[in-house]
Amino acid sequence: MSTPFTACVVQPTPLPYDKAGNLRRALAWMEEAHAHGASLIVFPEMFLTGYLIKDRLAELTEDLPDGPSLAVLREKAKALSLAVVIGLPVKDPDSGRPWNAMVMIDRDGSIPHVAAKTHMFGGEEKMFARGASLKAFDTSFGRMGILVCYDGEFPETARTLALDGAKLLVMCAANMTPYEDYHPVYMRARAMENCVYGLYCNYVGVERRFHYCGQSGAWHPTGKILAQMDTETESLFYVPVDLSETDTSQGLLSQLDYLNRRRPEIYHPDLRK
Repeated sequence: MSTPFTACVVQPTPLPYDKAGNLRRALAWMEEAHAHGASLIVFPEMFLTGYLIKDRLAELTEDLPDGPSLAVLREKAKALSLAVVIGLPVKDPDSGRPWNAMVMIDRDGSIPHVAAKTHMFGGEEKMFARGASLKAFDTSFGRMGILVCYDGEFPETARTLALDGAKLLVMCAANMTPYEDYHPVYMRARAMENCVYGLYCNYVGVERRFHYCGQSGAWHPTGKILAQMDTETESLFYVPVDLSETDTSQGLLSQLDYLNRRRPEIYHPDLRK
């Protein structure tokens, strides 16, 4: 039986290139989340560096598991017993190219998973190595999966993580206008169609040509909206998460149970695997 916990989602404005400044902000928000009893804090895609950093990408990329910012964050996470999901470019150990990655640091300071973006948007493949897998992973508060922005716009990605046992899906983005109507709809649907909790984290404000559209939020496995931010305000919110409520043998979810009632044999061949 999982233990209920509190998650914190941060909706910040970007500070492009300012890794030190973003690290200071992350540590301050971690302190605030800890003071509010949170067990998990979530930041957007490429939070530590900003998203539009092509000209300095190599300089700002960190090594796993102990790049300079990651080492500080791991120590802080352990000191506060606070898990962190945070975006930054990290080096693919195989190719040496950077990943657009979300690093999950658990409450003991360990890194149980690094989610490298698998689906590239707007020419990102020229900058980043593609992530080669989609996997759920175990944490101190339950099994979860991470979607990096555009990854979450494909229903197959969330379904893959749910079939791998994820009970919580976290989508971290740098989503901008004119796409403001997409992500909140997708994440609510992903939570409902997979009977999981959904957390969505995005920026607000302007980074060069991009106007980020916020709308960070949280959804219950039944699709109930637990939190929803606006499109303009730097803010954060706290939301209770009880992963036992993803149990499809009880209550409303027992009438849905989408994962167990699929019929792969009649689907398109590419979906039968």
